[in-house]
Order: sequence, then C-alpha cells, then structure tokens
Amino acid sequence: MVRIVVSRFGEVSGGEVDRVVEVMEECYDRLSPHGVTLVDLYVFGRSLSLEAFLAKERLEVGIVSAAFDELFFGMHDAWRGTSRILLCFERMRRLPELIQTGGIRHEVGHSVLHGNILYYLLPLPPALLELMDRFRLPSEYATNLLYLISIAVKDYEVTQLLYSRGYIKDQVAYTKHLLTVSEDDMLSWRMSKGKPLAKIFCLISCLKALGCVAPLLLDEACKEEVERSMRDSLSYLPEAQSASILKVVLEDFPSLGADTLDNISQASVFIVEKLIKPLLRR
Repeated sequence: MVRIVVSRFGEVSGGEVDRVVEVMEECYDRLSPHGVTLVDLYVFGRSLSLEAFLAKERLEVGIVSAAFDELFFGMHDAWRGTSRILLCFERMRRLPELIQTGGIRHEVGHSVLHGNILYYLLPLPPALLELMDRFRLPSEYATNLLYLISIAVKDYEVTQLLYSRGYIKDQVAYTKHLLTVSEDDMLSWRMSKGKPLAKIFCLISCLKALGCVAPLLLDEACKEEVERSMRDSLSYLPEAQSASILKVVLEDFPSLGADTLDNISQASVFIVEKLIKPLLRR
C-alpha cells in the first residue's frame, strides 16, 4: 500500500481530493510491483498559488533549467528526495474527467519510474557537450535542451508503462489534450524566424507531447486517430521540420530501452544529429 500524504494550498474540496487519491491508489495497485511506498500529493486551488510555489521551489532547490512545464495541470518531481505530485484544480476543472484521470495516472507513472532525484540531477550527455563546443553554445542553453529532451524521454516511458498495464482510453484522451496547439506555440514559432536557437527550442518542445503519445501507436484500435492527432499538432510548422520531428518520434524513440538515463543520452544523440545540427549548420 502506498502512503499518499496530502498537502493543500488554497480552497480544494475534500471530495475532489478523495477522487484524486482513489485514482492514484487504483493506479499504484495496477502498476505493482514497484518500489513506491510514499508519495507527497500537493493540491493547489488556483494557478497563481502553484506558480508562486514553483518559483519559490526553484530558488530554494537551485533548479537551473527554464520553467517549461508550468502550464500543465499536473507535475511530478523528486527534488526533495521523495516523489511529489503537484495538481492544480483550477486547471483540472476546465477539462473532461477522462483527461483528468489520464493526467493523474500519468504522474503516478512518473513516480513509479522516476521517483529518484537522480532523474532530475542530469549531467550533460556527450552529444550536448560536443554541440556546445562545436557551436559555442551557452551552458544554460544546453541545460535547457537537456531538460526538454529528458521530459520527452520520461513521458514516452510513462505512457509505455501505462499502456502495458491496460490504460488506453484515458491515455489517448490525455495525450491528445497535450497535442493541442496553442496560440503561444504558433506565436513562438513565428517569432523564431531568423533565430536558429529559438527555432530549435520550438521544435524540441514539440517532443514532449509527441513522445508521450507515441507508445499508443501500438494499439491498432486507436493508431489511426493518434497518428492523425500527431500530424495535426505539427501542422503550423513547415513540412520539412514536421517530417523530421515525426521521423525521430516514430523511428528512433521505439529503439529506447529500459534504462532512463541511458535513454536520455541515446535520445540526445539522434535529436542533436537529426533536429538540432541541421538548423545550426544553415
């Protein structure tokens, strides 16, 4: 039995928290055996409370990568040494229940696979060190690239795990939600014109959602729907860029193994070679 320790920030009803805990307990049971015995669940009534908390944490813990994940309703980390799931109910309430459930299970999956601080204190892999040296990139830029690559890999692993244990409908709903293109996405791409480093960030940012949905292509019943959603999510990009990203996700991600740290290093190689270097060489 996993002990779930709940901390509330702002107004969150007991019924809402009980439902989340029920979903988590069922998921931990289905994902057994695993090594999770304790998880901290932080629930926030409003986005502003979550954002203030995350800003304070970044300073106290010393997180150096940029904040790329603060628009999601759920997050997982192990910066304090214990698995911690953070949920924003203001954001969750806007979404259908199936998407909420899929997202909660997604964070549970992270706690099972990535509940150690080693998965967050990542050294720069050789591929990114070589990239820094060859193109004289700032270390902060390379660190942010590593963060984006690592979350794409870890999300891929989580969906792979959940799919293997029979979670399909909720994961299709959740990952299709992640693939939704926002006005900010399109604006960022337009503003990156003539700026290779900014353009690279836009492209690598797409890998989180695509990596998260990719394992569901194994399911014949939803394969066509999932692949269509993946292509639609890249429709605002030039055909050459969207084709390159899809090729990496469809052909290279399935080659990843069972070791997360090795997967991040391996993914850095094919992402650098196929997505990053072609833009820096121009």
